[in-house]
Amino acid sequence: MRLPIASLVGILAVLFVHPALAAPGDKEANQGINAARGGFCKRAIPLLESAESQRHRPSSAVPLADCYVKGGDLLKASEIYHTVASEKKEPGYNARDVAAITSAKKKAAQLEARIPTLVVTPVEPYEGLVVEINGEEISDPSSPHPFDPGVQLVVVARADGYEQSSQKIALKEKQRREIKLRLKPKPGAKKPPEKKPPEKPVATKPPEKKPPEKPVAKKPPVKKPPVKKPPEKPAVKKPPVKKPPEKPAVKKPPVKKPPEKPAATKPPAEPPRRAEKPAEATPGPGQAAKPPVEMPEPTPPGPRKQRKVWLGAGFRGFFVPQVMFKLFGEGGRDVLVPGGELALSTRLGTFDLVFSVAYARFWMQDTPFKPQGHPDTDYEIVASDLQALQADARLVWNIPLDRDELFAFRIGAGLGVGWTFMGDLYRTQAYPADAVPGDQSTFVPGDPYRYVKCRGPNNPAGSFRYCNQLDYDADHYPGYVEPSWFTRPKGRPQGLRPLVYPWLVLPEIGLSFRPWDRFALDLRAGASATGVLGGFGMRIAL
Repeated sequence: MRLPIASLVGILAVLFVHPALAAPGDKEANQGINAARGGFCKRAIPLLESAESQRHRPSSAVPLADCYVKGGDLLKASEIYHTVASEKKEPGYNARDVAAITSAKKKAAQLEARIPTLVVTPVEPYEGLVVEINGEEISDPSSPHPFDPGVQLVVVARADGYEQSSQKIALKEKQRREIKLRLKPKPGAKKPPEKKPPEKPVATKPPEKKPPEKPVAKKPPVKKPPVKKPPEKPAVKKPPVKKPPEKPAVKKPPVKKPPEKPAATKPPAEPPRRAEKPAEATPGPGQAAKPPVEMPEPTPPGPRKQRKVWLGAGFRGFFVPQVMFKLFGEGGRDVLVPGGELALSTRLGTFDLVFSVAYARFWMQDTPFKPQGHPDTDYEIVASDLQALQADARLVWNIPLDRDELFAFRIGAGLGVGWTFMGDLYRTQAYPADAVPGDQSTFVPGDPYRYVKCRGPNNPAGSFRYCNQLDYDADHYPGYVEPSWFTRPKGRPQGLRPLVYPWLVLPEIGLSFRPWDRFALDLRAGASATGVLGGFGMRIAL
C-alpha cells in the first residue's frame, strides 16, 4: 500500500522540520518536565529555571513550582502558582499550557493553607518601634506575614529608650504564630509618657420644647338637695345601779429571788491574721525602679529536615543452614559467614537507592559431604577459607511510623555480584574412623561426622573402597585444592570453587531508628542467594 505524496511530506515535516523550528528553551523545558515527573527535582530545577528565563510557558512553570514545594520553598511556589493562575490563554499555548493554568489555580489555593504566618504584637505602644525579621524591616508587624516552614527566623525589635530584643524561631506548616513583644527600658532612661488621645467634646442636645398645656375645663358645681334629719327622741333616765362594797385585798409576803450570778464574759475573738507578704524593696532616692524580668518564649522545634545523601557502615553477614546442603547431597552443617559493608545512599522521594561494597568470609570447618544418590564410599571432608568482596545496589522503600520519621519500616530488594579474591576450597576423601587398619571387614558405613581424611590411596591398609583412585576424585588427598568454575583440569570437569558469583536479596525488610537529624541506625534481614541475610549498621547524613 502506497502513501499519498502529501501524507509522506507531512510525516517528513513532523520528523525533521519540527526540531528546527523549536523555540528557545524548549529543549531544557522538555528535559526538566520529564525529570520532575520522575521525581528527580534536583536535576529538574536548573533545567526549568533556564527554560523560564528564555521563554515563559505555563507547562514548564507549574512543574518548577511543584519541585519548589518538594524542596520546602513554599513562597516561591505560591508566587508562580498565582502568576500562572492569573494568565489567560495566549496564541501559541498548547493543550499542556491550558491544563497547567487550570491546575495552578487549584494548587495555589491548597498551598496557601500550608504556608505558616507570623504576627508580632507589642503589649504596649512603643515610640519609634522597628521590627526586623532576618535583617528585613517589617512595616506592619501586627499583620500576618508568610514565611517558609522550617527556616530559622531571627526577630529583632528596638524602640526609643528600650533595649534591643532578639529571638529565634522556626515555623511549622499551617502554623499561625503570634509573638507578644515586651521590651525592657534602658537603665536610667525614663519611660516616655503615654500619649492619651484627645477627649471628644460631649455633644449637648438643645432643650426640647414642650407643647403648651391645654387648660382644664372646669365643670360647674352640682347642687345637692338638703338632707332632712329625723326629730330627736327624749333620753330615758335609768336608775343608778348599786355596786357591792369592795373586800380589802389580802397582801402576800414578797418572794425572795436568789441572787443572780454574774455572767462570764468571753474575751473578744481576734480576727485571723493573714500571712504578710514580704515588703518589696523600694528604690532609694535617685535610684530607678528595676523592671520585671521577662523570660523569652521558648522556641518550638522545627520540622525535621529530610536529608538527601547518607554514608553508612556496619555488620553484614549470612547464615547458611544445613538444609541448603541437603538440596544437593548429604552431610553439611550450619555455616555463619561474617562480614561488613560500606554504603552510600540517596533519597528518591520515599525510596532510598543504596550502593554498597561488602566483605564476607566464607569459612567452614571440616565437614563431611557427598553428592545426592552416591554410595557411602564417596564421602569427602570439605573445608573452606574463602574470602569475598561484593558490590551491589538496593532499592528500599521507607514507610514512616511517625510524623518526624523517628521510626520507619523499610522493605526492598537488591542485586549485585561477588568475587572470591582470596582463599581456597579443600576436598579430601574420607573413611570411617572406627575401622581397624588392615582389617577390610571393619571399613563399613557409619556416622559420616566421625569420618577422617584418607592419607593416600588404600592408606590406611584395607581402605581401598573409601580411599581410591577413581576418575573424579583420584587425587583428593591432603593438600588438594579445588579449581574454580572457570578452570578445567586436563581430562576433568570444571572445578567447584566459585570465583565470580551473582548476589541477590529478595525481599529485604528492616527497621530504621533516627534519634538525631543527621544520624540513623538500621536493622535488616532478608533472603539471599547465599543464605539468610542479617545486618546492623549506622548512617550519617552528608
